Amino acid sequence: MEGRKHTRFAVQLPVSFSGDQLSDGGTILNVTAEGCAITSDAVAGLGVYLQLTMQLREREEPILVDLAAVRWASARRFGVEFIKIRPEERERLKQFVKALESTS
Repeated sequence: MEGRKHTRFAVQLPVSFSGDQLSDGGTILNVTAEGCAITSDAVAGLGVYLQLTMQLREREEPILVDLAAVRWASARRFGVEFIKIRPEERERLKQFVKALESTS
């Protein structure tokens, strides 16, 4: 089994997501600079593309991921890889993950 490229950091953060046939919200369970795992009553199927709005810190603008691909899905959880994210949003996400690294 292949090792992960990026360390996952356990979090509990609100997220909303939408795609062609799905629009709902959930909770981010873990996050890296490249993707995250989400729990929700509405689980996106494998291979579905979504747009995400992630609220990483209170009193800060949410981070918008323009395009994320669902890479795995189970009963109430799914994992996404961030495919398209604006450079300034990616930088904010990297800074957030870096802050998690320094506190772990």
